[in-house]
Amino acid sequence: MLKKILPCLVILAAGCGGAPVKPVETRVPRYYGTEALRQDLGALFKQPYSDTQTMDVIYVTNRNAKGDAAECDDTSFGINPAEKLSYGVCTFNVPKRHKVGGFEFAPNPRADPHQYYRLLNHAALDEAGLAALLNQKRGSDILVFIHGFNVKFQEALLRAAQIAYDLKFQGPVVLFTWPAGAEEGIISSALVNRTYGDNLSNALKTVPLAQSFFGQLAASSQTVHVMVHSMGHQVTLRALSQLSQNIDKPFIGELILNAPDFPVKDFQKIVPQLKKAAERVTVYCSYNDNAIAASETYNKNRRMGACERVASTDMINVGEIDAPTLGVGGLGHGYYSGRPILTDIFQVLLGVPAEQRLFIRKSEPNSTEDYYLRP
Repeated sequence: MLKKILPCLVILAAGCGGAPVKPVETRVPRYYGTEALRQDLGALFKQPYSDTQTMDVIYVTNRNAKGDAAECDDTSFGINPAEKLSYGVCTFNVPKRHKVGGFEFAPNPRADPHQYYRLLNHAALDEAGLAALLNQKRGSDILVFIHGFNVKFQEALLRAAQIAYDLKFQGPVVLFTWPAGAEEGIISSALVNRTYGDNLSNALKTVPLAQSFFGQLAASSQTVHVMVHSMGHQVTLRALSQLSQNIDKPFIGELILNAPDFPVKDFQKIVPQLKKAAERVTVYCSYNDNAIAASETYNKNRRMGACERVASTDMINVGEIDAPTLGVGGLGHGYYSGRPILTDIFQVLLGVPAEQRLFIRKSEPNSTEDYYLRP
């Protein structure tokens, strides 16, 4: 559905190039392409998402159940792995005045709904219920979001809602949330390595269940787009590479990898499998990502999030967008949900080639990336 407008975009791009101009009497007027683009965009973006919006986030999780799932918060699901998947839908009020890339949950029921996120409803699902719900939305693309390291359940839900709203995404939004996070009361930086190790172990344990989930989506014959952050790549990329052995054609349109905390050598090996599962792979990376630098020290190998050109992928360096001053004052790791990256991802989801997207410039020869995202 999203890529339906790509031919119109190509027509417009061609009109701006250096090709010889046809004689006036035979040239198709430029506004024909422009009008077609307007009509297709109008049909696609029926929900403008310019006002406060009620948004559903479908969740699929192997987090351990702790309490009432209807609360849609950290009392519902914890940070330890369960043996099977749980499903549900959390419905949120997403405020029109939230800062792009941010979210703030309502401090009380009377807080301004145009300023704060608020839980409105919860519905339980099972695997069959998920299939039925997605089937109701047949014809619409699906966006799957997989979070990274040290993200608890409620934060993952709100981040999925924020990304979908800011992208003006029209189809179902599915959060695959694995058991990440730290124990309550852990504030010492000395324990970060332990949390990282625990989260990494949980991510690897999640791979078989994630493979089953993606297999269900592959069988649905609907176009799926997958957006991943940080350690979530340990779950997603391993699951997709294994699943690719059992599929005949890609079921993912856009596979969008943000700050991949994943070994370069392992990624290079599985790219052929990923291309069996996805039509296009886009990687956002940064030389200035301090979290990835810490991961390289911990794991003693190079990580994709620090940029490494790999054939059959679009490697985009975003270091000029979210660079900590002199390497301090921030991790440079949270860029994936902010305005500059979402602006580019919006164009990615429309199917626009990298070199034709706004604010993209080609990198110098022999660089470790293909493109830079300009600040």
